[in-house]
Amino acid sequence: MNKETKKPKISPEDYKKILQGLELISISLKESKTFINVDITPPTELSIQIKDEASYKIKEEGIVFVFQKYNIDARKPQSKTRFIQLEVTFLVKVYSKEIFTEDFFDVYKNISLHLNTWPYLREFVNQITSRMNVPPLTLPFYKTP
Repeated sequence: MNKETKKPKISPEDYKKILQGLELISISLKESKTFINVDITPPTELSIQIKDEASYKIKEEGIVFVFQKYNIDARKPQSKTRFIQLEVTFLVKVYSKEIFTEDFFDVYKNISLHLNTWPYLREFVNQITSRMNVPPLTLPFYKTP
């Protein structure tokens, strides 16, 4: 996954205060797109690359919509030909007791957000690949940076 290496502009104390004031309302699938290359024989080994990006929108006082998008590319190792591609976006609705700031989000999207969405991504990838009639992909557990 892509991780930015810039230094956070929010203090650990301020981050913790906002994070403790978050209440999860729901996590839902916003959109998804899948692709399988039926022109090649399914490889026995896959190289998987995962990229992610996140954004947010303040909907009304205290209500924040966070969008977590994952792009997964699976191909035979050292191959330029894609075998499977998945794009999935989750909508995480939260209530924030504190003001949800850009500085907070810069840290949140790289650490805490994944703790909420990664289990949904793992389940989605496993289920959708099994429906593609290929051996289901099982992503590893998420490990915090």
